[in-house]
Amino acid sequence: MNIPLGPSVRDPSLEADLQNRLEQGHRIFVVGDVHGHLATFRALLHRLQLKPEDRVICLGDMIDRGPNSAGVVNLLRSHPQLICIKGNHEQMAIQSVQSNGTFQAWRPWMKRGGKSTYGSYIVQAEGDLWKAKRTMLQDFMWLDTCPTQIVLDSVRLVHAGYDPRMPLDMQGEKELLWIRKEWYLHDAPVDRARTVFFGHTTTTKLDDQAGDVALSSVVLPDGRPAWVGVDVGAYNHVSPGLAAVEITTLRVTKQITLKCDRWFDGFQRKKTKGKRLKPWKSATNKKEAGVAESFGLKALAHRARLGRTTALRVQRQLEKAGVVFPNQRQSHSAQQGDEALSDHHKSGHRIVYRTGRAQQGSLNSRGPTSFRIHRRQGMTQHRSDKRSTLNIKAKA
Repeated sequence: MNIPLGPSVRDPSLEADLQNRLEQGHRIFVVGDVHGHLATFRALLHRLQLKPEDRVICLGDMIDRGPNSAGVVNLLRSHPQLICIKGNHEQMAIQSVQSNGTFQAWRPWMKRGGKSTYGSYIVQAEGDLWKAKRTMLQDFMWLDTCPTQIVLDSVRLVHAGYDPRMPLDMQGEKELLWIRKEWYLHDAPVDRARTVFFGHTTTTKLDDQAGDVALSSVVLPDGRPAWVGVDVGAYNHVSPGLAAVEITTLRVTKQITLKCDRWFDGFQRKKTKGKRLKPWKSATNKKEAGVAESFGLKALAHRARLGRTTALRVQRQLEKAGVVFPNQRQSHSAQQGDEALSDHHKSGHRIVYRTGRAQQGSLNSRGPTSFRIHRRQGMTQHRSDKRSTLNIKAKA
């Protein structure tokens, strides 16, 4: 994709702070690829019951595919206990930042999940494209400052993995953000003193157990696994969710993908001869959330419809209790009635309280003013015959 690949980036002050927290007995968790599933990520953080000195490290790919990447980045930047390293999807998104300081969506990124991220920023900006681009520019410049790996005394944290054919101190973004099979199929540890925690490759490819954290069968001299795969697949169709692993005890906390984030449900997939069903691929080859359609405009229209429906439902409940937000016709009739009292709410809405005969219909509640009766075929003839019989008896 012609991405400029740079060297590895580490943050010594961050690594010293995390190592100090471990030595003092505080907890540090690692989380795999969130991919824009904000509600599920929040639910996972709630399950962790974080204490003030605990930290959560996200192993990259926080954006793309899911319904609210903009919200995930905003949470990362505002939450003091969250730390993020760079993934390959962040690296693709960063290519949209131009050398002159402007934002221009990079086409290869848009084809690989970027549309959903772009759409989520437009939804967040309420359709203001200029504001959305400005926010993306600021967020992506921040993502570019994230380290590509974190190395502590007993663990390594990286997005994709390491190339076992190269020295660890010579590996750059090509290996740390993009490598796959050369890394996890290797039958020896790349660092005999440290367990490697990584995401990028879902555990369905590591041990064929969707929804579970994968542990390497290769062990270090101290008995710990050589690597731990943390990306359990937020949208794997089998057991979608997110997982957090405490790096000292390897205790796993899981959160299934919430209903509001399950954009991949309802796919009609066809099984090919001799092949298994491919995960998260539909008949239309849809690979990202619906917010990607029309760059978020359809999502904004749906939100507006939902808001109007909710407001109407609340108004009808208030009318049942005798409180009315009148339209113009009702407001005029309320002013003329001597039994309808009016008051002005602090928010500027005029509320009409029904009293006396007004409760019996002077102020009609909102709803249909007419209706139509539909009869089954043959019912009309039966009733007319019955009416004729009654008339004959009456004359007799």
